[in-house]
Amino acid sequence: MTEHTFHTLGNLPLRLDNPDDGYSIEDLRGHGWAPGGYLGHCQDCVEVFVGDKRCRRCRPCAIKSLEAYRNRPTWQSGHRGIPPDRPVWAYFYESGSGEDEDVMLLHGISDEGGEVFTVQHERVRDWDRYGKIVCWIDVEECPALSVEAVDAIVAALADQRGIYWGCADHIVEDWLHRAALQAVVDGHRDAAGIAAAALKSRELKFSRYYG
Repeated sequence: MTEHTFHTLGNLPLRLDNPDDGYSIEDLRGHGWAPGGYLGHCQDCVEVFVGDKRCRRCRPCAIKSLEAYRNRPTWQSGHRGIPPDRPVWAYFYESGSGEDEDVMLLHGISDEGGEVFTVQHERVRDWDRYGKIVCWIDVEECPALSVEAVDAIVAALADQRGIYWGCADHIVEDWLHRAALQAVVDGHRDAAGIAAAALKSRELKFSRYYG
């Protein structure tokens, strides 16, 4: 049973404990709350709370932030689970596309097999792209390259059972390493993590034959 300690601010009771409700201090610290003896105003609900000197949220709002993070859309490798009825963002491999890169970040609707990706345009007709979905995420705004996205790309390359790459795997790997290097050049805040995640593809065994 949790023992509660209270301070008061006027007639307002302020609880200082960390209830045993499944949320640890470490869970909540990254979302703006940790126990302490300082008064503050929550940046979300503007209520007075007690916590660590550096807290920016009350405990209930930190829990809401943590749950929102846990339930956020995440990158999925391959095409499995992709919704066929609404557009998503996807890294898509298209051999001989005529673009600067064989892998492109596109917004569109996939077929069930992940091999036809229909890119929707406002002013011109929809454009079917033929290739392979490397990974996808169900969000509205264009996502930036992240460690999570790179992990999903490497996972797709590793899952030889789920995707028949043919000779595309080393092409996707080459593109990924260039993208990681570009993140370093651009000063991406997660450049080191992106580069480290991309280099994990070197542990995979697949043909890197360039004929």
